[in-house]
Amino acid sequence: MFKKVLVATDFSPCAKRALELARASFPQAELRVIHVVTADSPFTATEALLELELLVSSTWEDDAVRPGHEVAQGNPVQQVIESAKAWEADLIVIGVSGQGGQGLGSVAEGLVRASAIPVLTVKDP
Repeated sequence: MFKKVLVATDFSPCAKRALELARASFPQAELRVIHVVTADSPFTATEALLELELLVSSTWEDDAVRPGHEVAQGNPVQQVIESAKAWEADLIVIGVSGQGGQGLGSVAEGLVRASAIPVLTVKDP
């Protein structure tokens, strides 16, 4: 059903779980991983790109074909939606840590509210 799946990551354990779930749930889909660097990010764009490469290589260590990945800068909700539209994604996947018990995280909630593309949220157990 889904041919192109964009997975947003902040490098948290929950985000890694969302990536692994996307890989397992949509084995025939083309996957792409995005991280958005903001003004208060702990990573520079270069550091984030290295982290993405490490994440992808460790998740797909035995596979010859690995997903594409990108780093964007700015507002995470806007950047993820813009990337999904430009890449013509059928689905956006994002992890939700559930910290504080207040529902979705701000980025996940923003995506659910603003995206015309379906968003699958993956809650940390």
